[in-house]
Amino acid sequence: KLLGSCFLSPRTTVKLGLQNLVLFRNDSDFDATLPLYRENGKSVGGLATVLRPDVTWHIASNLRVFYQAEIGLNYWGKQNPDQESYSAPDTFVFKHRELWGEGSFADGGFGFKLGYARFRDATGLFLDHWIGVAEARTAWSGGEASLFFGQVPDQVYEGIDLAENNFSRDIDVFGLRASFALGEKVKAHAGLQNLYDRHVVGQTRWAVVPSVRLEAQLGGLLASLDGALQAGELQGVALGGGDQDLFAWAVQAHLEYELSRLRLQLNALALSGDDDFDGNDRHGAFLYSGKNRSATLMLTEDELRDWYDNFDERMSAYRDGFFQNRAGLFVADLKASFEVTESLRPALVVGYGRVLNPNNALGESTVGLEADLVLEYRFSEHLVAQGAIGGFFPGKAGGALVNRIDLGRTDPMFLAEGSVLLHY
Repeated sequence: KLLGSCFLSPRTTVKLGLQNLVLFRNDSDFDATLPLYRENGKSVGGLATVLRPDVTWHIASNLRVFYQAEIGLNYWGKQNPDQESYSAPDTFVFKHRELWGEGSFADGGFGFKLGYARFRDATGLFLDHWIGVAEARTAWSGGEASLFFGQVPDQVYEGIDLAENNFSRDIDVFGLRASFALGEKVKAHAGLQNLYDRHVVGQTRWAVVPSVRLEAQLGGLLASLDGALQAGELQGVALGGGDQDLFAWAVQAHLEYELSRLRLQLNALALSGDDDFDGNDRHGAFLYSGKNRSATLMLTEDELRDWYDNFDERMSAYRDGFFQNRAGLFVADLKASFEVTESLRPALVVGYGRVLNPNNALGESTVGLEADLVLEYRFSEHLVAQGAIGGFFPGKAGGALVNRIDLGRTDPMFLAEGSVLLHY
């Protein structure tokens, strides 16, 4: 009874989402060349289940504790719930994603947040990670500001016992964030983030990253503009053990417009690339979180469900919490959806990608063109079904950066995807 009363208390908020998914792709890259050993064929796909419970305990009027877990992606053909070994390769995937406490004082004028949380910079293009973070806040009429310190996780030189851990080999992020109004219809989000990474001996990495997002609401038009710069140094990574000067940038523009039942979303993203010479004293590839506002399902993160293999990440090298694409990247896309009924909303997504430095993509420019049809049907406020079919028609740069056998092939990739979401 005591446990039940705790969960039924008005001071406790529970949210829950159960998603069942199906995915099929005809290939994993743009090369239809059959490998010598092809026992499993070339297609990609699976059936999977994800459960995400969110619980918020309002332990006082000004204090709360939040917990979020994600049980999945659990593939029906892989994960086995009927076995004893926690270390078996087919055990359930269970991620504790967020666990933090938050408080406010002086009628909301001051506050704090401590624990594991999803943390973003003003744009989300540099920092959009689940990390341990501490934040102190202050607020005033029309705005707020905060100081933060966090650590991006990395297992190098870290042990289970406290005696095997210290502050010498960590990836630290810290800085200042602020949000404030620039008028009745314009709002600004700005930040000065800093990265200090010493987790590899002799290869200290540091960067200063100012970022800003401007948002404007003009009638039915919602517009935003993101920008971020990175300036710093990558020590010991150049040829001969020298240092590299880091200077990189990212910009993103987003428009949303609603006219009666029609909704249009336009997004453009650009990430700087490196120069032609790898290992010299300069580095220009943006340290990228992998998160953006593009609506594409294959070129960038899939909105139905992140399958962790979108092309903007696969074309990049992943190092120490960030993606770096030496060829740079430009992605533009349009999503048009129409409310046929209160329940049915079909959408068309068209996206185009190209690199900014063809010399780092075998001299080619075009990543490819993507087209998707997405259908959404809301049976009720608690039950939503989605389906998508799509195709990606690669260019030569896409083949050069994604293919694993023949880098010159540009065979199209086709997708079919479905999702059933129960939530409250």
